[in-house]
Amino acid sequence: MKKLTLFFFLCYLNMYGQNTIEEVRVIKDDKQIDDLFNEIGSNELKLDIFDLLSLPALQITYERINDPYSSFGADILLNFSDTNASRSWSDKLAITPFYRFYFFDKRDFGGSGFFAEVFTKLSFGESDVEYYYGLNNPNIEPYNEFVQEDFFDVALGASIGQKWINRKGWTFELSLGIGRYLFNKDPEQLLGGPEIRTFRPRVTARGGISIGKRF
Repeated sequence: MKKLTLFFFLCYLNMYGQNTIEEVRVIKDDKQIDDLFNEIGSNELKLDIFDLLSLPALQITYERINDPYSSFGADILLNFSDTNASRSWSDKLAITPFYRFYFFDKRDFGGSGFFAEVFTKLSFGESDVEYYYGLNNPNIEPYNEFVQEDFFDVALGASIGQKWINRKGWTFELSLGIGRYLFNKDPEQLLGGPEIRTFRPRVTARGGISIGKRF
């Protein structure tokens, strides 16, 4: 009788141990992550809904998932809003290449979760420029003149954010970053002419709320 009881007890422990192992395997290992990553795809297109509603502007991003831990890509911004008196500068077109690093836990699909990125922004637009005449010239009464001029500038910066993805490949992303323009100059005095001042900022913000699809 004791041997029979011991036999049933050992069978119970074996069945319990198997169930425990199956329950613990809710956390994905590297092979599961790679399988899901390959199934969903490594190309992604997304639309920034914040720019679309607030400016309006169209910002579309292409991202190539290099592996579950990194990606690269670029976005293009087309600004359809008119420059008005309350705005002294406006990006009409911006192209922003980036490289991104993902830091995800084992519940994620890869190419998602918390991320940090570095970027380069190429900006084309219009800016108010002030020409101030009469400095150091007693024969001319000082006066200033504002004109709008086209500009091109390059910024370097970094961003952080969070991306979520489901099994169908739909993504939702929040991001925020900052960069610094390289060619924005201090006021300059032309020889025998006016002082020139521009009103473009020295820094640029990057970020938004995006919805995308991976394929």
